[in-house]
Amino acid sequence: MAGDDLDRMFTLVREVGRVELKFTVADASHEAVRSALGVGSERIRNVYYLDTPDLTLRHHGVLARVRGGQRPNDSVVKLRPIDPGRVPASMRRCPEFTVEVDVTPDSFICSGALKRRLGRRVVERAVAGEYGLRTLFSEQQLTLLAGRLPEKVSVDRLEALGPVEVHRTRPRHDGPGRGLELQEWTYPDGSRLLEVSTRCSAEQLLQTAAHAKSFLDRHGIAQSGPCPTKADATLEYFTRR
Repeated sequence: MAGDDLDRMFTLVREVGRVELKFTVADASHEAVRSALGVGSERIRNVYYLDTPDLTLRHHGVLARVRGGQRPNDSVVKLRPIDPGRVPASMRRCPEFTVEVDVTPDSFICSGALKRRLGRRVVERAVAGEYGLRTLFSEQQLTLLAGRLPEKVSVDRLEALGPVEVHRTRPRHDGPGRGLELQEWTYPDGSRLLEVSTRCSAEQLLQTAAHAKSFLDRHGIAQSGPCPTKADATLEYFTRR
C-alpha cells in the first residue's frame, strides 16, 4: 500500500479495534499451503450469496450470505464499506453485530456484519423453494437490507448464487501455523480459491502480520496478484455463466 493508504488504514484500525488479515494464494502455491495448513480441525459448509442477476445488492454495498450443510446453518448481512462512526449505538451494542477492517496486502475496507444462527438444513430447504428466502433472516437483518436497497427489490425475489463447497481448516493451536485459517472454496466447475486469514486486535496487528508473512515466506506460499474477496469472486463466477 502507498503511505497515505497505510496511514488511513491504521487510523481506521485503531477506531474499530478488530482486524482480519486476508491473503489469496496463487495457484502455484496451492499444494504448499495445503501441506503447511491442511492438518487440523476442518469444517465443510455450502455457501450461497443472494443477489439479483445484475448484482443490485453488491452495487449498493450490501452482501447477503447463507451457509448450509451438516452443521447448524447461518445467515449474514454485511455492509461494506461502512463508516464505523455512523453505526447507530443500538446496533453496535447488538452481540450479533461486528465491525472490523479487512486488510489484504494491497487494500483495506471496513465492514459491518449482522449474523443469525439457523437450524440444520434450513438453508438448503429455503433454496429449494420450500419457503421464502426472507425466513433465513431476522427482522434486524431485513432492516439492514432495506436500508441499502431500492424499494423494488424484494428479498424473496433474490437468486441464491451457489453453492460453493467451502473447507475451513485451522491448524493445531501449538503448531507453526497457529492462529491462521485456510479456506478452500471449490466452485461447480472444479476451480478453486484458497485464502489464508487470521484475526487480531488493533494492538496486535503488526506482530500478527509479521508472524503470518514469515510463515508464508518460509513455506514458499505466494500471493495471487491483487487479492479478490471471496464474495466478489463468487458473485462474478455465478453471474458470468
